[in-house]
Amino acid sequence: MSWIPLADARKTPGSTPDPLGPIYERIAARSKSGRVNHVWQVQGSDPSSVTALFDLYRTLMDDPAPLTPAQAELIALVVSATNGCGYCVAHAGARAAAALGDEPLARAVARDYREANLAARDRVLLDAAVALTCEPCERKLEDVERLREYGFDDRAILRMTGIAAFYNLMNRIACGLGVPLEGGVPPWEFGAQR
Repeated sequence: MSWIPLADARKTPGSTPDPLGPIYERIAARSKSGRVNHVWQVQGSDPSSVTALFDLYRTLMDDPAPLTPAQAELIALVVSATNGCGYCVAHAGARAAAALGDEPLARAVARDYREANLAARDRVLLDAAVALTCEPCERKLEDVERLREYGFDDRAILRMTGIAAFYNLMNRIACGLGVPLEGGVPPWEFGAQR
């Protein structure tokens, strides 16, 4: 159980209107399981925050172009592993495996992306996400230039930065509030990506 109560995401027939109803319906409709995950439920006492964060999530991840969906999910996975957020690693790992069509590769990335069989371009992208996660104020123009050398344009660099920042935020929500994995979501092995 989380350290603050999870909001009930189920509808009860005949109950009074719930301010979370519309956003939880949107979250459940997007979820493959049809449920509202605990990381959204834990924020139930602040419906406007849930709505804003979910809208940001969809903006960043539904169409991450010019990044590929696999690159976006790998950023989420590596940032979460770097932060030691088992909750987000389990969710991002499953999504990365699906986007890659390669679960063993996604699991290797969760353990240590530097040792995984990734293209150099993807490794450079993940290097940037980890650097931004570990030492955000130490970033320099050279970091952006390195991404450009590997073919990432300004829009791709901005999208990587936004995804990394979003997952740093969500990792802190999940870890800071003790959000437990949902039943049926297996944990993933992961390593510190520092």
